Amino acid sequence: MMLSRVAERVFWLARYIERVENTARMVLVHSNLMYDLPKKIDMCWYRLIELTSSEELFAKLYDNKTEKSVMQMLLVEPNNPGSLMSSLKSARENIRTTRDILPKETWNQINQLHLLLRSRESDVQTRSKRNALMEEVIQHCQAMVGMFAGTLSQDETFAFLVLGRNLERADMTSRMLDEGGFFLGQQKHLEQVQAYENVLWANILRSVSGYLMYRQHVQTQIEGEGVIKFLLNDRPFPRSVTHCLLKVQEMLDALPDGEGVREEVQTLLRYLQEWTQFEAGSEELHAYLDHLQQGFIRVNNSIYQAWFIPKHVAA
Repeated sequence: MMLSRVAERVFWLARYIERVENTARMVLVHSNLMYDLPKKIDMCWYRLIELTSSEELFAKLYDNKTEKSVMQMLLVEPNNPGSLMSSLKSARENIRTTRDILPKETWNQINQLHLLLRSRESDVQTRSKRNALMEEVIQHCQAMVGMFAGTLSQDETFAFLVLGRNLERADMTSRMLDEGGFFLGQQKHLEQVQAYENVLWANILRSVSGYLMYRQHVQTQIEGEGVIKFLLNDRPFPRSVTHCLLKVQEMLDALPDGEGVREEVQTLLRYLQEWTQFEAGSEELHAYLDHLQQGFIRVNNSIYQAWFIPKHVAA
């Protein structure tokens, strides 16, 4: 078994890379909705702060809830440990300290991304430039994931990478669904938003690269309940919550002492299988997704108990 501190760095490396990519995706889908929905619908940029549970820190750092301040906070704020830039720096440091067990190409790739973001930091305040930059960030992150998949032996190092990536991905997919539900739950804009519901959910699907797969496998028009079920329960789609949890469960077979983690994952999978037809935008959907996100925290905590906290400390 690899050392717990090394395993923890690999786990968080995967989470940070996925977080960088997902932050870029979240910003892109919000920007695209700005273009696709009519101006009379109020697109609140601060909603992205709420989605990332960053309200308290935002209030300390900024006076106004503007697009500029939200983008600064989410993308390049050094005092925000969850910003895209902070997550990238953390991923880079974790690669640096585990370079002896990871492909050299991943170190080169993350350095290129780090330099790209530093050289174009000012682009985050111009919407068109920001969108182009976010597309490049996503491509770099996907290249790194491809390098791991194509060059690493599928041993314990690989298992911790897959654990971290899929736990982070499941969490963000649930938050993107919450984003869609939020717009439909705005009562003052209900009629206007419902008229553009298919545009909203198409953008949510695109945010997780799921538009084509939804059209191929669901084969119905794009509507809220269908997208919710697809992104929560579709087993073959790599960014559905169910698929991500199944990948976590699969990796447990390659690791010892994972029964506590397996129990938490199976609890969440049972919860997902107890499917209820949620009305998009309902309080019931928000509560369901909130419960899922609490479950992801419990899975993370069980991973720490199993592998990252030395046994004499845990006792």
